[in-house]
Amino acid sequence: MTKAVQAQTGETKVPGWCALCRSRCGCFSIVKEGRLVRIEADPSHPTGRALCAKGQAAPEQVYSDDRLLYPMKRTRPKDEVDPGWVRISWDEALDTIAAQMTRIAAESGPESVAFALTTPSGTAISDSLQWVERLLRVFGSSNNCYGTEICNWHKDHATEYTYGVGIG
Repeated sequence: MTKAVQAQTGETKVPGWCALCRSRCGCFSIVKEGRLVRIEADPSHPTGRALCAKGQAAPEQVYSDDRLLYPMKRTRPKDEVDPGWVRISWDEALDTIAAQMTRIAAESGPESVAFALTTPSGTAISDSLQWVERLLRVFGSSNNCYGTEICNWHKDHATEYTYGVGIG
């Protein structure tokens, strides 16, 4: 984006990469008035010749009204229509989780807990995967479940529906 185009549109082109999977596709974040408005591929980057639909939808994810920005606690039973979510502090959330994990490990053993993780190619969790796996091992469980069937489906099958040819 030239300076003339920036001046005319009020948009700034910020180079970077998409963090929504391990591919780390090169891209430009287009920012207007301090707000991310769209993502564009960076053809000069080794993985930036094109962006998948998920990468292009990043602004929707960033600004979604449904995006959680802080811990929430359910205050009503699971069978009620309104779960009664209330905002809690990070300290309360972490203390609650630690207490429950400690209780379960004491009552049933650490192997009774499974840690569920999405696949690194399906979400932005790839930067924290090693930390979650370390927690699993320190906790004493070897049970981790990866959600390929949920998080990786788009990569494996959406291209076939979009272009008529799969990736494999």
